[in-house]
Amino acid sequence: MRGFFGREHEKNDREWDSNGEALWAIGRFDRILGGAANFGRGLFTPYVIDGARWIRDNRTIFGLLPSGWSAEHVGDKGQPHYWDDFWGLAGLWEAAHLAQRTGAGETDEIWRAYDSLRMATADSIRWVLGEQRRRGHWETFIPTGPGDVGRLDSTIIGALCYFHPCRLYDGAKLGADIDGAARMTLDTIWGHFIDGGFRHDSAWNSYGPYLTLQLAHAFLLIGDVGRFDQCLQWVVGNAAYAQVSRENSPGAWQVVLGAWNEQHCYPIAKNFGEMPDRFWYMGDIPHGWACAEFLFLLRDILFFECNEDGDAQIFLAPGVMPHWLDDGEMIGVADAPTVFGRPFGYRLTHQRNARRVQINITQPPPHVRLVYPCRFGATVESATAHGTSVPVSGRDVQLPAGTTQATVVYQI
Repeated sequence: MRGFFGREHEKNDREWDSNGEALWAIGRFDRILGGAANFGRGLFTPYVIDGARWIRDNRTIFGLLPSGWSAEHVGDKGQPHYWDDFWGLAGLWEAAHLAQRTGAGETDEIWRAYDSLRMATADSIRWVLGEQRRRGHWETFIPTGPGDVGRLDSTIIGALCYFHPCRLYDGAKLGADIDGAARMTLDTIWGHFIDGGFRHDSAWNSYGPYLTLQLAHAFLLIGDVGRFDQCLQWVVGNAAYAQVSRENSPGAWQVVLGAWNEQHCYPIAKNFGEMPDRFWYMGDIPHGWACAEFLFLLRDILFFECNEDGDAQIFLAPGVMPHWLDDGEMIGVADAPTVFGRPFGYRLTHQRNARRVQINITQPPPHVRLVYPCRFGATVESATAHGTSVPVSGRDVQLPAGTTQATVVYQI
């Protein structure tokens, strides 16, 4: 267990996602603080390098992390889960880049561990997808793990971490075919397990508020903002501020008041319109994971970073929906920490009558270009930065690094 991030609970429940999550968090926080803070450098030996070696050395003959119960929503303890491997990849990616930033001699060693796990994970998923096709499954989905071929139930929600928080979709790190299968898994989840919120009948027999938020986050990152908005509206309206009727009373009873819960039972969510025929949960309230998912989603609604190690970008207001801002209304951020080690700030004003969006970048991180995916109107008519036209790809307005003022005109 040398190098394992966890104590008795994590060991006993075989939570093999622990190391990937820890390495990911250390690497991301080092980026946010910037190199001058020496945060990651101070933790590299022994924590980061030993943690990376633990992932490298504790895998099965198939190259995947062993069976376990790393997150209770992904399925059985006696099976391996891609959730662990996705987190292991995210952690090794961050550890390798941390080693590069600090000039560590173990950089190549960590990249080899990353490539080995990446190839094993991709090969396993390809085998699973091929086996499911051979068995006649016409819908594409990545099951919870290779031991659950063809298991089309709500445990496939474990694939969400491929998008958020692990960001393996950024650059299609497992290959274009795996990326396509992951995106189709979102479609399969939407078609089978969404009833307002995400129904987790295979484990909880209840809605999963934090899983619905994680699903919303995945849709936000890939630009499917219609589904993102539906998920967010359900969580806020049905889980965070649930109300039920009261006998002999004209007023409703406020059951949950902004205290984000782990599970949300069908009777409360539907004003007793649905009663399960077996056990069900009304989970921990408040629930730290659910609270964190909501705050993290709000942050990425306002902006998120992309391709930070290559063509560094910030997506500006990607989740700000047209019905959020009326004529003359403004939204923005200030002093927002970024993984580029510099704060970011902007103000976006919607001029509905003029069909125009005015953007002022108050804190532009240097050497980072901006992408504004315009959510207003049907198409973008024109876009300028400092009065000069800039490229538009679909709805995405491409703003060069250093932009402080931009104007976007859209058509209804």
